[in-house]
Amino acid sequence: MKRVSLTPAVFHLSDKVNQVAATYGNQPIVPRGPALKPILDRLRKSIVEQLEVHDSHEAVVITSSGSGAIAAAVGSCIDDNGILVIANDVYGHRQADFCRQLGIRTVTYELDPGVRPDIEEIEKLVNKSQVKTIGMVHGCTSVGLLNPVSEVGKLCQKLGLRLIVDAIASVYVEEIDINAWSIDTLICSTNKGLHSNPDLAFCVIKKDYLEEMSGRSGRIPYLDLAKTWLAQQNGSHPYTINIRALLEFEAAFDDFMERGGLNGRIKMYKDRLAILRSGYEKLGLKTFLKEGMPQQNIGTALFLPDGVSYEELAENLANWNNGDDECYEIYSAQGELSGKVFRVFNMGEYTLETYERFVKALGITLEKLSS
Repeated sequence: MKRVSLTPAVFHLSDKVNQVAATYGNQPIVPRGPALKPILDRLRKSIVEQLEVHDSHEAVVITSSGSGAIAAAVGSCIDDNGILVIANDVYGHRQADFCRQLGIRTVTYELDPGVRPDIEEIEKLVNKSQVKTIGMVHGCTSVGLLNPVSEVGKLCQKLGLRLIVDAIASVYVEEIDINAWSIDTLICSTNKGLHSNPDLAFCVIKKDYLEEMSGRSGRIPYLDLAKTWLAQQNGSHPYTINIRALLEFEAAFDDFMERGGLNGRIKMYKDRLAILRSGYEKLGLKTFLKEGMPQQNIGTALFLPDGVSYEELAENLANWNNGDDECYEIYSAQGELSGKVFRVFNMGEYTLETYERFVKALGITLEKLSS
């Protein structure tokens, strides 16, 4: 039975990526040996080239999941003036929580889940608090919506602020114009849109920001981005980097490019969404939407029908068996939306027919649970 993962955490990957783990043990690479530099150099170059910022930004790769990259960014990038964090989803609140736990002066602009932030209100909060950095999430995975990073970036440019953006759920999946949006630090992960394992993360940081950061110590030694950047410029790493994951990252990037890069990935996701979202509409499911907040390409947040609990729905789909040798894992909402909303993501190595079968299974399951 194939367990189809319709979640943003772990899902089936390409043969090219999976093959790395199958063969790496036969010829391991020493973390500080000469074989590391060409791999690290190529990946760091590819990251910024595909984002079209090779002249202005550099990539710093770390051994961690996406949450580790959030911690690395806020722990390394923010000066003593502090940060204003826009928190309109779970991950905005996570960014603010990490800042506070690290002793960073933190002002939080709190909104209900998915509500569009008001630029005038942000400016008022900045002027009142005199922070020099704004932090926010681009792809709000907990609600399936996109924040107006471009507008916040214009404000940062106007006020001379640094902008840190969590793009874990949007990099190489959505259009992101780092320079036009005045993004100083882009927080990223190798899973989600790049279809690798959640063992590595990276930050894309403006060069002058890295120079500024290198004059002070990061708040988390193991996740000090400036220290790591200085080492990686020479093809090294201050601590032991996960080489197997690095090779999987390289394989995933090659696969991404072979399938048409960003345009190819967006088209693949749009084709899947055409099946899924038309299916939801036919089933009478209500999508979680907010005015002025476009939907993400990686998935959809949906309200649970009256009388149907997430636990029942998830259990029935996880034990689905109608002869197709497939069952399905979906995702609960987080925070205050838990129990009201469920989420379905469309990442990973699955055919369009897989999504057609899922919509059918979802319809049958909902009818059963509603009767």
